[in-house]
Amino acid sequence: MILGEDEDTAKKREAEVMAGAGKKVISPLPLVAVVGRPNVGKSTLVNRIVARGEAIVESEPGVTRDRNYFTTTWRGRDFRIVDTGGLDPVAEESLVQAIGRQALAAVEECDLVLMLVDATEGITPLDQEVAQVLRKTAKPVILVANKVDNQRREDEALEWYALGMGDPWPVSAMHGRNIGDLLDAVVESLPEAATAEEAAVQETVVAVVGRPNVGKSTLFNRLLAEERSLTSELPGTTRDAVDTLLEIDGKHYRFIDTAGWRRRSRVKKGVEFYSLVRVWRAIDRAQVVLLVVDASQKVSDQDQRIAARVKEDGRACVVVLNKWDTLKGSGRADVVYRDALEKLRFVSYAPFLRVSALTGHGTGRIMPTVDRVRRNWETRVQTSHLNDLLHRLLSQSPPPTRKGKRLQFYYVTQARTAPPQFVFFVNRPDLADASYERYLERRLRETFALEGTPVRIVLRPRRAMRENAP
Repeated sequence: MILGEDEDTAKKREAEVMAGAGKKVISPLPLVAVVGRPNVGKSTLVNRIVARGEAIVESEPGVTRDRNYFTTTWRGRDFRIVDTGGLDPVAEESLVQAIGRQALAAVEECDLVLMLVDATEGITPLDQEVAQVLRKTAKPVILVANKVDNQRREDEALEWYALGMGDPWPVSAMHGRNIGDLLDAVVESLPEAATAEEAAVQETVVAVVGRPNVGKSTLFNRLLAEERSLTSELPGTTRDAVDTLLEIDGKHYRFIDTAGWRRRSRVKKGVEFYSLVRVWRAIDRAQVVLLVVDASQKVSDQDQRIAARVKEDGRACVVVLNKWDTLKGSGRADVVYRDALEKLRFVSYAPFLRVSALTGHGTGRIMPTVDRVRRNWETRVQTSHLNDLLHRLLSQSPPPTRKGKRLQFYYVTQARTAPPQFVFFVNRPDLADASYERYLERRLRETFALEGTPVRIVLRPRRAMRENAP
C-alpha cells in the first residue's frame, strides 16, 4: 500500500494494474530518485545534475507534483534521475498526500535514493519523518545536505549524522559546490548497467496534450494502468511534462503527460510560462500526439490552436474525444461529433476516438491507433508507385489552366518521411492552384493509407529535377 492510501483505493489500484496485464513500465538504465520534504531544492539539484533547465524551479513549495524523469551521464555512466514532489508523511490535505504518493512510487521503482535536506534550516521534524519512511523501504540512500555555500556551513553539516542516514554529503545545487564528488558516489552505488541489447530499445514517443482539465492525466493513468500522473478536479494540476517508459506486448513507448495548454493572456510569468514551454517541447519530441478534447464542452479556440501547432510541427495525431460517457442519453452525441470534425477539419486526417478515461470505454482502441498512425507517419512509397498514381490522376482530372497556361507535372518522388513529403516536379510552381494541391494530397492519402499523419506537398520547377539528376 502507498503512503496516504486507504485500503479500498489500494485494492482499486491493484485491480487496475492487473487489468493492464501485458503492460510494464521499463527502464534499461539505473534510476536515482531525489526525494525530501518540500522546498529543499530537489528540482534545482536535478537541473544541476542533468545540466539543463528541465525541471521547473520556483521558490514556492509544491511546484513539482508529478515525478519527472531525465537521462544524464557522469564519467561515462548513463543513468536516469527522477525529480519528485515534496514528501510530507503527516500531511492531511488530499493534494499533498497525492504528491507524497508519487514520491513514494518513485522510491519503490528506483535503485538509489538521494534524500535532500536544507542545511540552512537544520534538522526539522519533517526531515525525521521522511528519514523514517525511507528506512522502511530498505532502499540504499545517500543523504545530501543542500545549500552549503561555504566551509562554515560544510562544517555545520555534521549535525545531519543525527538522522541516522549515514554520511551527509554537503553540496550547493545552486552554485555547483561538491556536485562532482556527489555524482562520483552516485555512480559507484548504482547497479551494473543494462546490456547494449536491453538499452537499444526502439520507442514510440507519445505526447498527451490538451487544454487544462480535459482529463489528460486520467487518460494517461488509464493507459498505464497505474496512478502515474496526479489527477485532481483542480485545473492545472500537472505542471511539468512527465515521461514514462512502457512496454505493451513487446512494444516500447515513451509517454509524455503535459500540463494543460492555456491561452497566452492567462499565462503568467514563472511556473505557468515554463509549463507552456514544456508543452511545446513535448510536441517537438513526440512522434504521435494524443490531442485530448473534452466532449462535454464545445471544441474551443484553444483546441484549434493546439491542433494547428501539432500539424505545423508535422506530428502524427490522434484526436481523443474524452468524457464521452457524459453524453449518454442526452441525444447530443452525433451533434458533438460532427461539431468536432468541423472545427478540427484541418486535422481531419487524424482518427477521432470517442472514449471515457474515467470508465475505460473506448480506451482499448487508443494504442492500436497509435501504432497505426506512427507507421503511416514513417511510410515510404516507392517512386514507381507514386508516378503510376500521378499518371492516373492527370488523365482523370488534369490541373486547371491559369491565365491561359496549364500547370504541367513531370515526375514525383518522396523526399522524406516523418511526416511524408512528396516533391512534384512541374513546369511552373506559380501556376499551382491550392484546391488541386488538396486534391493531390487527398488521393495520396486514399491510395497509400496515410491516416493520422500530415502530408507535405512541394512543387519544384523542372530545372530542379535536372540539377538533382545523377
